Amino acid sequence: MSSTIDAKHAKLLAEVIDQSTKWQLQPEKKTPFKSTDEAFAYIEAHNEPLYILVPVNDSEEEVMVKASTEGDDVLLQTVSMQNMQEAKVHHSHLKLVESTVTELVNAQLSDGKKAASF
Repeated sequence: MSSTIDAKHAKLLAEVIDQSTKWQLQPEKKTPFKSTDEAFAYIEAHNEPLYILVPVNDSEEEVMVKASTEGDDVLLQTVSMQNMQEAKVHHSHLKLVESTVTELVNAQLSDGKKAASF
């Protein structure tokens, strides 16, 4: 299990998540980034994993997805004690991360619940 994220992966992830009106990106145990500039400044000073906050439709619930680097891939893991889901996305496909994260979150949730759209 990786405990770091490569700066190029983190910056690309920040750019992608910034396009969302609902999903957010944040460092562990900190508030979500308010802009890509804020994310880039943090990323340049830190290399720990980042977390994607994905809201659940019709609920106050959110699912956290940890993003770290494993070789040329970004390892995505739902943060949960039960039924943890994970997937790898090659950095060249990171711009399409929405579908992978949505699948992970939906697999994590109980029947009838779905991740909020990007």
